[in-house]
Amino acid sequence: MSATLEEQIKQLRQTITEIEAQRSILGDTAVESALVPFRQKLAELESQVEPTRGKPPELPTRQRKLVTLLYMDVVSSTEMTQHLDPEDTLEIMDNALLRLAAPVESHGGHVTRYTGDGFKAVFGDPIARENDPEQAIRAGLEIHKIARTLAKELQTQWEIEDFQVRIGIDTGLAALGGYTEAEDTVMGRVVNLAVRIESAAHPGGLLISHNTYRHVRGVFTVESQEPISAKGFSEPVPVYLVKDIKPRTFRVRTLVVEGVETRMIGRRTELDFLKDALLTAMEEGEGHVVTISGEAGVGKSRLLYEFDNWIELLPPPRVRFFQGRGRQESQGLPYSLLRDLFAFRFQILDDDTGEQARRKIEAGFGDVFGDDGDALMHAHIIGQLLSLDFSASPHLKGVLNDPEQLRNRGLMYLIQYFQALSQESPVVIFLEDIHWGDDSSLDAINYLGEHLPQLPLLIVCATRPTLYERRPYWGEGQTYHTHLELCPLSKRESRQLVTEILKLAEEIPTELRELVVGGAEGNPFYLEELIKMLIEDGVVNPDEEIWQIDLTRLEQVDVPSTLAGVLQARLDSLPIHERTILQQASVVGRLFWDRLVSHIQTKGSDDGDSQIIPLALASLR
Repeated sequence: MSATLEEQIKQLRQTITEIEAQRSILGDTAVESALVPFRQKLAELESQVEPTRGKPPELPTRQRKLVTLLYMDVVSSTEMTQHLDPEDTLEIMDNALLRLAAPVESHGGHVTRYTGDGFKAVFGDPIARENDPEQAIRAGLEIHKIARTLAKELQTQWEIEDFQVRIGIDTGLAALGGYTEAEDTVMGRVVNLAVRIESAAHPGGLLISHNTYRHVRGVFTVESQEPISAKGFSEPVPVYLVKDIKPRTFRVRTLVVEGVETRMIGRRTELDFLKDALLTAMEEGEGHVVTISGEAGVGKSRLLYEFDNWIELLPPPRVRFFQGRGRQESQGLPYSLLRDLFAFRFQILDDDTGEQARRKIEAGFGDVFGDDGDALMHAHIIGQLLSLDFSASPHLKGVLNDPEQLRNRGLMYLIQYFQALSQESPVVIFLEDIHWGDDSSLDAINYLGEHLPQLPLLIVCATRPTLYERRPYWGEGQTYHTHLELCPLSKRESRQLVTEILKLAEEIPTELRELVVGGAEGNPFYLEELIKMLIEDGVVNPDEEIWQIDLTRLEQVDVPSTLAGVLQARLDSLPIHERTILQQASVVGRLFWDRLVSHIQTKGSDDGDSQIIPLALASLR
């Protein structure tokens, strides 16, 4: 027997309540997306219980969520059209706005309001996506492209001169839903700032806030602009001019606690050294190798992240990026680190066929070497060195069965490639986890380093100290090679980092701060994990705009006093069968913990700690 309307309504309300209870685990975005169909169905059923209501109300449930707002305005529209009849002006602007709004819809946003010569669009409502800020910017760039086409048409058909638009974008929390515009109501500081940014943009310009920029670092070519003043903001607001989309990007995902972006604490000396090394390479043509070493979680990736952000805002010429990462499972495969480097640069995917990978190698090296026979020979020999099968190529006759000749010619062509590439613009190579790099690739890095004094090229390697157990003389005696060791943060720096992470709290009790600082022992990753523990245990409540700290609960929490204890406590919260497996696996010692830390850092803990289990165990097989 089917359930009555009242029973269905009761079940739906219970389901909605249960989904709401998962916010702390799933996050607002996932919960709000999941609730949409349930709320719609509930409204339909409730309207059937009382037919006099008629259709279910259009007013959606009010909610607070992260969105990206795009404001677009036609510059000086009144002056441009003052020679036209009002009806013609209306027709022109209606047609133009519809065409200009098309990229918004195609990139997952929707226009919430049209004005006479512009519109407001929102990305992230009703369905939020992780890359909403990126999609908003891509839509903005396409809007400008359409505006340029419109400018030519309007000049020919209506003698309208200099048709241009300007765009402003901001990302932030907004209140959604209300009486004024029903489901399209969007209110909050993000709205005010987006409007102000749009008005500050030059004709033909696309300005974004820092709130948006931090979500898309590395994806677009941007230029930092003079900060702007905005009503409701006590300090000038940083803004960035978006120029275009980068053809290939380097992006480092940094761990954050509850979405709070933090400044880098400490490491200023090391960052300044990297900046100076690149400027020297660019201005003097003298390349360098820098190896950054430090224990897991000490901040190597964060240092690269900050360096990359600085490079992104440099004036032309544009720096060309290469990125490679050593992997434990491929440590015994010759040139696997170099292969990863070029797979990133040429976008060679794991599921590409052999033929697809070979075509990408030919195209990638062809951009520098050209497309004649000699260029193909260079590409095929390098490709074969990187373990891509070019054995059928006629260019490999005579070297295919001679590993030494293949190596020598392959490395020689690699030097020629970077020489030619760096003559066009400076080159930066990031190599992470080289403690898992294969020896042949590490030898190749040294070989390339010998030619660096004549090249505007910087190689930055990140490694754990275990590299020096395998290669104790790595970089020693090489004038072009510098070793930077990242030590744990001092207690003063650790206290600063706690303040940064908990900056949304009105006051941080001394006992809580010192507890975290003592347990982390100067390791930023462990410090973040400790604060996540305190959030999970209810000591820190981040659900409000001003975070609340309940010291009475701190007395009930057993906070670990050592680094190993931090991870152990995080794992103790797992189901018993998973915890037992990990305890058994931990007999392999420090190797287990290091790989577990690496996986947590790479994947983050936002996806749920239970996902750490298969990842960690897979790395041990």
